[in-house]
Amino acid sequence: MPSDNQRDLIGLLDRRQHPGSRARDRFIRLWGTTLARLTRLGGLSDHNRVTLYTDGDDAFAAMLAAMEKAQKRVWLETYIYEPDRLGHKVLDALVAARQRGADVVLIVDDIGSGTAPEKFFAPLREAGGEVLRFNPARLFRRPRGGRVTSRLTRDHRKILIVDDDIGFTGGMNVSEDYAGEKLGNGRFRDTHMCLQGPGVRDLMDIFMESAQDADDRVALDPRRGPDGRPGAVMVQVLRSNVVRGRLHIQRALRQVIQRSVVRCYLTSPYFLPPKRLMKAMMRAARRGVDVRVLTAGVSDVPIMHAASQAVYRPLLKAGVRLFEYHARTLHAKTAVVDAVYASVGSFNLDYWSARRNHEVNVAILHVDVAESLEQQFSVDVAGAVEITLDEVKRRTLWQRFVSWCAYQLARL
Repeated sequence: MPSDNQRDLIGLLDRRQHPGSRARDRFIRLWGTTLARLTRLGGLSDHNRVTLYTDGDDAFAAMLAAMEKAQKRVWLETYIYEPDRLGHKVLDALVAARQRGADVVLIVDDIGSGTAPEKFFAPLREAGGEVLRFNPARLFRRPRGGRVTSRLTRDHRKILIVDDDIGFTGGMNVSEDYAGEKLGNGRFRDTHMCLQGPGVRDLMDIFMESAQDADDRVALDPRRGPDGRPGAVMVQVLRSNVVRGRLHIQRALRQVIQRSVVRCYLTSPYFLPPKRLMKAMMRAARRGVDVRVLTAGVSDVPIMHAASQAVYRPLLKAGVRLFEYHARTLHAKTAVVDAVYASVGSFNLDYWSARRNHEVNVAILHVDVAESLEQQFSVDVAGAVEITLDEVKRRTLWQRFVSWCAYQLARL
């Protein structure tokens, strides 16, 4: 059953959206059942504080400031680590933390961080830090003892743990592309978040899982300080790890979309939802839920943009509204459902996130956080173009063939 805190959140939304008592009771009943089901996935904690970042400079300034104060640990996990100006700043912060005596561990994906050679991380290793490359893709390589066997499985998570009570996650990799004009080039429009409170422990558990999957000989120190209670936000830290059969993000998304009542706003730069998730979106739209999807119009992976167009027609026919973002290159992965449930993380609505990649999302049950993400969604839609069914029907046979081919490749 949902806690008193959850009922308060639902009641607050209800007073905003549903003045009628019958609608109110139905809303509380449906979300009460949804929250009870979500609880089974684990990673739920109360008394947290959440800070959202939609500007890369603000996000990396906060992360660098936290690392500069670290005393116990700095654990960093990222898909892309570029040896650029920002990459050097982060590396310097990691080395300095290790020199102060903090436990420093860095996990990078071997494919995503392929431009960062071993010698780039040498200063951190020389200082006593641990550097792990997830699932090395080189043809001839010495086995490292990791659990992953398929070279197609990649570590797409972005996690930063500082000491015991501060965690960061979202869509931003360590690269100038994800920072703003001060620390980088402002290429991407992305969303990141800072989590403070008991939920950081759940982020730490996922980081330790990633370390074990990269090299099961690595033993991280799990000792943690006392629980802090810095805020009043309820969060659920969710993971996707196909190797271990933990598909919590997928299950949570399907649950909240299937049982949504009013509206569902989804942002995903790579949009090719698996069939079960796509059906959940279409069914929600058919029963009157305002389902909107914001995806990339200018993509850093052109094949995904072409593949996405292959699924536009059935979604539009079901009543889903689709928007392509053109102001910058979209990279944010967020969801807001019924203005009470929000999600920020690394999970894309595509086959790679659903079936191969290691991912992490943080779901937030708080109307103020949800409202902030809804407002950002509105800002982003203002820089987007809505795709209509008539426009899709006018596509040439050649355009449809290209989309079909891209769709088949993107599902491999």
